Amino acid sequence: MTERIGRDWVEELLRRNRYLVLATTDGVQPWIAPLEYILDPDLNFYYFSPENVRHSRHLEQAGTVAVAVFDSRQPDYSPGTSLTIKGVQIEATANKLAEADYPEEIISAIAAMKPPMPPYAVFKIHPHRFYVPKIENGVNIRVEIDMTRT
Repeated sequence: MTERIGRDWVEELLRRNRYLVLATTDGVQPWIAPLEYILDPDLNFYYFSPENVRHSRHLEQAGTVAVAVFDSRQPDYSPGTSLTIKGVQIEATANKLAEADYPEEIISAIAAMKPPMPPYAVFKIHPHRFYVPKIENGVNIRVEIDMTRT
């Protein structure tokens, strides 16, 4: 049976994982950071991060980011194999939220953490395009996923 790759597949993958890899740049120097995330019903990501770290400073200059979420356990394959990689690549924008704009998911997460937290800011990642990597006959490709609800 062929696995149907679409919005439901992507959403299930995002909900069963906890960490994303965030790629940012200041226009010259790229940076990546693994971050724990909270996902809202519209598939926006939220994460906590100090404002003085490189990826946070990059967001002040350019709000475009790339994100990857993937299962670290993948099936073995050999040349000529065709399979879907259990992961997603995302083109997105990101910004720091004012405390007055925190969604309920973030307010609940902060309450559950029972800070004291260092001086973290809350950032929101708003995805625009989703891609799933695949291997077809041993060749790596990526397929854009239509994320509209039907």
